[in-house]
Amino acid sequence: MLLLHHPLLRPSTSSNLSKLLLLPPSYRTRAFHATPPRQSFILSTITASHDALTSLHTITNLPWAYTIPLFAILIRTTIILPTAIYARRSTIKQISLFPLLESWKDVLRKESMRETGHLGPVVTQKTFLKKFRTKRGEIYKRHGCGTWKNFLSLAQLPIFLSVMEALRKMCGSNQGILGMMIGGNDITEAGLDNTSAVLTGDGLVDRAISIPLETSLATEGALWFPNLLLADPHLILPFVLSGTILLNILAGRTPYAAMGVWRQRFVRSMGLAALCVGPFLLNVPSALLIYWISSSGTAYLQAVLLDRFMPLPKSVAPICGREAGTGEEGGKSETCFGT
Repeated sequence: MLLLHHPLLRPSTSSNLSKLLLLPPSYRTRAFHATPPRQSFILSTITASHDALTSLHTITNLPWAYTIPLFAILIRTTIILPTAIYARRSTIKQISLFPLLESWKDVLRKESMRETGHLGPVVTQKTFLKKFRTKRGEIYKRHGCGTWKNFLSLAQLPIFLSVMEALRKMCGSNQGILGMMIGGNDITEAGLDNTSAVLTGDGLVDRAISIPLETSLATEGALWFPNLLLADPHLILPFVLSGTILLNILAGRTPYAAMGVWRQRFVRSMGLAALCVGPFLLNVPSALLIYWISSSGTAYLQAVLLDRFMPLPKSVAPICGREAGTGEEGGKSETCFGT
């Protein structure tokens, strides 16, 4: 302990300072860059949607009441329609493979009975389903129609939400869609900064997005909604939106009477939700409703065209019972490939 207080063993402050001064300048200074931090993918998508909207408005020189529907149609025809065609081709291929899958059911059922039949019908059924899903995945992969292609329609959801968010920021609203439903539509006054981070009504943090208030939306409406920054004063657009959504739900290719019980319940639930959309969107700016109506209407027309030019073939029903006919020896068929 006494050795630490010896003057020769004390650390020298001046020597440490001299060593620090000998370091290169890059180690003795902190660099602050004016470059803004890199945006996330979501914020970049919203910014890209805003840039595309404003570019289309500038090129066409049309009022916003016509630019917004035109933008919805372009998005549907250039991005979503090719994806829908690709998914429809995959679905057609899957339907054409239905007889092959049915023929494998009897083989897989016998294998399951031979392997786990002594464990009871529940275990045997689980084994059969596992084998069938594996075989179905192999067949679909071999023919280039994997089941993941059935969910390609969900790819349109991020695009739709990014455009809606861009329009919300252009309307100067500091509330999310849910906040507009349950409250008023607070519009930012022209000239104020619209890039501050706020807590939106749907519980998400609206991070800094450099999208200013588009004041021209207030004067480039049409018909009974001249101001697109405000909600529809006659409450017509929200219920038109409910009608277009309901049309997409009920105008399916399968008749309602031919649906199963659970599918009928699902369609009724979705129809009820579509009817509730109108009353919940009474406070949403007209610009957002116009885009939503245009997108939903275009989706219905695309579905009609796909059913017209790329119809789904009727699946071949399995042969069982007496319809299976007789073999060479006159005996009835003992197998039924249906479930």
